[in-house]
Amino acid sequence: MTTLKDLKPTKKQNVEEITDELGLKMTNKYDWCFSNESGTYLIFEWHDDMLEKEGEIYFLDQASDWAEKNRSTALTVQINRAYAVASVILQAYYTKAPLNVAIIEGVRRVVGLRETSEAHLRELDSQKWYPHHRDENGHIVVIRGKPQAEGFDAYAVDQRRAKLTGSPPPPPPSKTVELTRTAIYERDPQVVRDVKRRAASGCCEFCGKLGFPTPQGTYYLEAHHVIPLNLGGSDAVKNVIAICADDHRRAHFGADRHELRDEMIWKVLHKLYPDDTEYFEDLDVKSIEITKSEKAPGKLEDVRMDS
Repeated sequence: MTTLKDLKPTKKQNVEEITDELGLKMTNKYDWCFSNESGTYLIFEWHDDMLEKEGEIYFLDQASDWAEKNRSTALTVQINRAYAVASVILQAYYTKAPLNVAIIEGVRRVVGLRETSEAHLRELDSQKWYPHHRDENGHIVVIRGKPQAEGFDAYAVDQRRAKLTGSPPPPPPSKTVELTRTAIYERDPQVVRDVKRRAASGCCEFCGKLGFPTPQGTYYLEAHHVIPLNLGGSDAVKNVIAICADDHRRAHFGADRHELRDEMIWKVLHKLYPDDTEYFEDLDVKSIEITKSEKAPGKLEDVRMDS
């Protein structure tokens, strides 16, 4: 029987070698996960984050927790990659799909306030892993070689859980991938689709500038929550604007970021949804509260994108 010790990698496969073996396109060798439209999923997991109990080898999906914990210190790209891992695991959980797991050994350290890592060994496990169930804390438990029980409906269970706790219902698992001229990466798949349709031309909704072209033939824009989620904003299209990378950085860090936020509310979003004035008046109140808050500058970063 395979033990956790047996799974320690013994060689360093490069990322492209692993993605080629699985028929996946390597978008960036530093990404933490990869997937395709046919439902092949690959994630990279540290060996020392894996656990063993009663003959089962597993790990907990804590990628979103890591992103929230390190929001103020991690690089934009790290936050985005953590959310991407959580999204891939959730999609596999809802669709009963197996995960390919490349196991990593190396060094993780904190430099200043930022966590950094260096992989010394990296090896694709020959066995499939399965997002199996949630533990008592709500983390998805990913078990090596153990599919979900037949008849188990993870999405239905999460819907019931959300209803009991008063949380927003989970987004339905996506079954198709829409192709538009705009590439946007975000949390809620339905919000992504709606914002992509709205900005299908690839032009920034704030300044009108065309996003830069990507290798996939799309135009790169970033999804920005005008009122951040952690400051009371909703994960809804009426609170999300598709903007160029320059305007996104300006909206977070510019000296005029508060003025920009008000312009985005009234000059962009309200014009798109003119019948929802009351909604935007509520956003305006929250915007004023953010401006007044001494803590706001450190909280304005919400959804971060990897360019």
